[in-house]
Amino acid sequence: MIHLTSKNIQIDRPTAVAIGKFDGVHRGHMALLTELKRVANMRGLATIVLTFTPHPVAFFKKTHMPLLLDPREKLELFESIGFDYFLEYTFDEEFAQTPPEVFLQEVVSKKLQAQSLVVAEGYRFGKGGAGTVELARRVCSGLGIDVYEIGHVVHDGHKISSEFLRKLVGERDFSLLSALNGRDFFVTGHGKFSGLSTVSLAPHPDKLLPPNGVYATTTTVDGKIYNSVTNIGFNSAVETVIADFDADFSDAEIVIAFHSWLRDEL
Repeated sequence: MIHLTSKNIQIDRPTAVAIGKFDGVHRGHMALLTELKRVANMRGLATIVLTFTPHPVAFFKKTHMPLLLDPREKLELFESIGFDYFLEYTFDEEFAQTPPEVFLQEVVSKKLQAQSLVVAEGYRFGKGGAGTVELARRVCSGLGIDVYEIGHVVHDGHKISSEFLRKLVGERDFSLLSALNGRDFFVTGHGKFSGLSTVSLAPHPDKLLPPNGVYATTTTVDGKIYNSVTNIGFNSAVETVIADFDADFSDAEIVIAFHSWLRDEL
């Protein structure tokens, strides 16, 4: 997979493009990405996942916005799924003022060589959110681009969205979060061990964390999964005590998956 992080790009082969914020890459996003692969395979096109950096909400509100997946986690997840290109298009003041028709003509058609475009139901884009799926169909018909709209994914009456998943993290509802997300909520990073079974982790500053407290977790170290208890404390410090841990590490890349809230922080 080729990872692109600029506005100055030019793809040189016909593509199928999926557009979204993809914060979380939850089951709703996976439905869209599955359709991207289906369309690309059917038409013999390269796949492009197009998202934006910084997150548009953070850009317009001029504030830091914690994300369900930090940048590295998202990149690794897309690599594991398997796409030809992952494009983080620069979202700046100039781009925010781009009319939706110009975005489709100059970026989707000319720069990305799109022949198919996959978006979620109700997708809005372009200056002031003026672009709709209906507008995209109209403009893209003149550009030789087929538009595919994927409906919202619903689980037990809950529409799956990143906004709702962020709410569940704040409420520590990891059971429902895992069901809607399609995987356990997790935090990754470089862990420093103190003693035989205690590890401190400094998460990426963009990573959304649960509220301060003590959680039942599992921790993956060097590919092996251990039961653990994790404390999130002051200044987002993350410390994990791993059960039955007998490996010899001073530091390692670790993954902490959250399962339930136990009590307030230690």
